[in-house]
Amino acid sequence: MRICLFLMLAITFPVFGFAQDANPQNTNQNARQTMAVKVPSWAEGQNYDASAHVYFPDYYTFYDPARGGYLYWDNNNFSFSPNVPSFLEKVDLSKSRIKILKGLSLDLHPELNYPYYMKLYPADGNGNLNVPVPIPGNPAGH
Repeated sequence: MRICLFLMLAITFPVFGFAQDANPQNTNQNARQTMAVKVPSWAEGQNYDASAHVYFPDYYTFYDPARGGYLYWDNNNFSFSPNVPSFLEKVDLSKSRIKILKGLSLDLHPELNYPYYMKLYPADGNGNLNVPVPIPGNPAGH
């Protein structure tokens, strides 16, 4: 009798598990993976396909393809803009150094770990930047 009950339970549970996985309400992650993401114009020369976050180390700015915009330091916190931030409007981002943050889920917010990325990928500091760059953690912002 116990064996029969065990077999019935063993057969029934995988069916219930499959039914939960097939629930169309749980497709948020799948929808994000299959949605078409627009590749920014600066990415053409950078070998970037909009499948990962990008960090512009010389500008302390992130590009987030999931949110479709830029995260940059402004007024003592990170701000989001779907457009290139105003301090980068005259910068040719296609020639800028970038770090593609592969392995970081698009569901995560890279700006939350900016001290790590600032250490891992320091700004060039060669003096060729012709724009005032807001620097995270700098009280003056530049």
